[in-house]
Amino acid sequence: MARRSIDRLVRLLALPAWVAEHEGASFEEAAAHFGVTAAMIRSDVETLWVSGLPGGMPGDLVDFSADDFEAGRLRLTEPLGLDRPVRLSRQEAVALLLSLRVLGDVLADDPASAAALHGAQAALTAAMRGGARPVAPPAGADDPASGSGTAVLRTVRRAMAERRRLRLTYVSATDTRSVREVDPLELITDGSHLTVRAWCLSARDERSFRLDRILNVELLDATATTHRARRRHGEPRSSRSRTAVLTLAPGGRWLVEQVDAEKIEILPEGAIRAQVRGRDEDWLVGLVLSAGRHIRGVLPRSLALRARGAAQRALALNASVEGS
Repeated sequence: MARRSIDRLVRLLALPAWVAEHEGASFEEAAAHFGVTAAMIRSDVETLWVSGLPGGMPGDLVDFSADDFEAGRLRLTEPLGLDRPVRLSRQEAVALLLSLRVLGDVLADDPASAAALHGAQAALTAAMRGGARPVAPPAGADDPASGSGTAVLRTVRRAMAERRRLRLTYVSATDTRSVREVDPLELITDGSHLTVRAWCLSARDERSFRLDRILNVELLDATATTHRARRRHGEPRSSRSRTAVLTLAPGGRWLVEQVDAEKIEILPEGAIRAQVRGRDEDWLVGLVLSAGRHIRGVLPRSLALRARGAAQRALALNASVEGS
């Protein structure tokens, strides 16, 4: 529901400017442009008709030609400035450009998205420079086969679109390989990696799988079904997440900047104590291991023991490989 509300707000703000450039366009033409139905465009216009400045007097509201509306066409008579392009301050433009670059890194394995993001970056950069010079396209942006994760992303998206089950060969943060059958739910990102949230049939619960850790993916004929997340005895309905308190050396500040820490305390000599929340204990084990030499302390003790065990197994495996 929230996603649809956001989509409609964006469309309501964009519709007057589009109509100003396409005066007399039909509801069907507008619907095709915005990817919705003609009935939704009609509803949007009716909403805009009662939108505007405080007071609601003539001249205070966005207005369309009633005659054209009855004829199934769109023409603005009072746009209240909504027909003009949005003007960004330099700070807003810089923030938007940085966000586009972050998205570009996350979606580097998706040629279509990478090309669209590059186009937006180029246009924004040119506007900020006064049209001085274009931005060079990212390496491989024109090669639809570039990026080792392209096939994985393409298969996951196809599975979601066709509501089909996937078989994954996956390596976890603790370097554990597993083969799982999952019903994909959504693609999400933390700003650094793409992750597919899915129902795992072997775990009989929701799990998250980073796309860059999927070694192989197979689209199955089985239909993905709807599941209800299971709740452990005595566990609150609202959350399966876990918290941990990490004590970090001063050089570990990067970690609390990457995760959303609930509490941060600066200790003597610049050390950091942070309370972080993870979706489950496996995720927190991976976080502890990623801190490496910067970690000084971990609570609860059960998490520290699991992380130590995983680190010892990894070191033993590395030693056996080097000795072979």
